[in-house]
Amino acid sequence: MAADQTSAAGTDFWAAIDVKAQEQVPGANAPGDVLVAGPAAGSTPPEGLEPPRPQAPEAPNPPRPQAPRQRGERALSQVRMEIPVQVPGPAVPEAAAAEEAEVPYAAEPGWLAAERIARSLGTQLSGIWLDVLTRHTDGDETMARRVYAVLNGSHLLGEIWRDERIDEVHVRGTEVTVCGRDGMRRVPGFTSLAAARRAIEVFKASQEKTGAVVSRLGGAVVVSRRTGAEPDATALVDDGVITADQLSQITVTLQHMRAVTVTGPAARTVVRALASLIPAGSRVFLGAYATLPRGCVTAAGPMEADYVVGVRPGVVAEEMAAEGQVGALIANPETRIRAELRFAVSGQSAVPGRLTQLP
Repeated sequence: MAADQTSAAGTDFWAAIDVKAQEQVPGANAPGDVLVAGPAAGSTPPEGLEPPRPQAPEAPNPPRPQAPRQRGERALSQVRMEIPVQVPGPAVPEAAAAEEAEVPYAAEPGWLAAERIARSLGTQLSGIWLDVLTRHTDGDETMARRVYAVLNGSHLLGEIWRDERIDEVHVRGTEVTVCGRDGMRRVPGFTSLAAARRAIEVFKASQEKTGAVVSRLGGAVVVSRRTGAEPDATALVDDGVITADQLSQITVTLQHMRAVTVTGPAARTVVRALASLIPAGSRVFLGAYATLPRGCVTAAGPMEADYVVGVRPGVVAEEMAAEGQVGALIANPETRIRAELRFAVSGQSAVPGRLTQLP
């Protein structure tokens, strides 16, 4: 029974763990004691401890209003956003950064030295090549020059061009015709059509360096010198081919951009010499066996030209000259054009005789 009394009286469990019953407010119908954790009211907290401060309950955050989602629009959580990572470093002004980006890397000193050597050897390069090639041709310099012409692409044209007596070269396929002080003649042609085409392209690319004028006339490509070996108009007077009065008439006619024609085997030679009378700065369409007058520029066709010069420059050019649309100096025209002055010349092509005016 003693054990039962002890159980009835009970053990003050809350007192054992230092939890006191809160006094009830008078008149309140509390169902029982309200237990509060902590020291009893009026008691002093242990040294070094402060009584807990009551905290106000946090109000729940109201939901944020969301804009109505458009059809086909994905939720923000479904959109992957990539934010560039910035590496900390010193700030660089935009102008300085742009200038730094334009500065190229320093060139390797070896290339600078190579450029200096190449410039110093530029004028001696062909001679150096010939010395090397002569060792492979058993000392034959002519063969060494031909090998060099094959290597640089000029081929047969390069060899012909070294002969200053030749003023003009006509290439039709692989066939080659030359024209100069010794007259007009056929020479052995190219070994292949590919070699001929490459030589023409080489001369086109080096016209300023070689002093050549490359033009097309019908099915042939004409390579002529800017300043030919033919005598000028004054030399024709000195040689007795034309008179001073005829020279004056031709000069005035060409200045007024009228047509002058010359017929005969030596007409080509005479027309080449008379071309020096064309005013400088003119655009000239060159026909066959024509040399560009000094100070003039070439025209791609008669419709772009001030003058047409040469042997049989074409029907269109001759018709324009007959109508006074271009000035003209034509040898052996292929049509009966109306010319301001018409002449015939005697003698062979390489040795003109006398110039006679035709009615």
